[in-house]
Amino acid sequence: MLRKYKKVNDLHGIEFREKYIPEVAKPTYVILGLPDAGLVGGISTEFLISNGNFKEFAQVYSESHLPPISHISSGIAKSPISLYHRDNFILVHSWAAIPSGSVQALASALVEYLSKFSPALIISITGLPVQNRLDLEKPSPFWIANDESLGEEINRTGLMKRFEEGYIAGPYAPILLETARRGIRNLVVVVESFLDLPDPEAAAVALDVVSKYTGIQIDTSALLKEAEEVRAKIKGLMEQTRKEMPGYTSVKPSTYA
Repeated sequence: MLRKYKKVNDLHGIEFREKYIPEVAKPTYVILGLPDAGLVGGISTEFLISNGNFKEFAQVYSESHLPPISHISSGIAKSPISLYHRDNFILVHSWAAIPSGSVQALASALVEYLSKFSPALIISITGLPVQNRLDLEKPSPFWIANDESLGEEINRTGLMKRFEEGYIAGPYAPILLETARRGIRNLVVVVESFLDLPDPEAAAVALDVVSKYTGIQIDTSALLKEAEEVRAKIKGLMEQTRKEMPGYTSVKPSTYA
């Protein structure tokens, strides 16, 4: 028998279908993990889901704003975006990239939906691609805030450096603006990462910051072990490539007059 979900009113063409409405303790923290550089956000929230006893309570559906992808869990097809909870935490995790034309609608709908839980803080986790990532002993975390008082508060903790200048793109950008409009504090944890390779070490750094700031207990040793394996594979591939390079020759392509 198919499980029936409580259908929440459409928000900007996006449905939040709840199994139940959880009672979340205060202060409520929301952690967002959406696909991005180094998959830092996604790795972070997926790690919490797998290791933190979080329970799924809602899924997100939209014919017009989500890609035609289903997440399969224990043989069951689900939406690529799900919400989880535990104690005073809510997680939003996506297994699929958000189409660029849908990020504004998703950001508006997500913030509007989450506002009913009166979150003390929404924490977005993302990566900052750097060319010398492989040479870094440990990637550095930075912060972006949607409110000056929040920025000052984060600065006093000494957990991260301020992201001085630049830009942020993707779903986290409109979420920053939408939360500011609604008076909800939003912090973006930005960690140096690979551009197009999974970066579990960057995720571990982000989760360490979140743990110290919110009090949630997170053991990231498994992520760090995975990071060592990723680094070893990359270095092995680079060494193999260097050995093969002398055998490569540059020639002009043949052409017909």
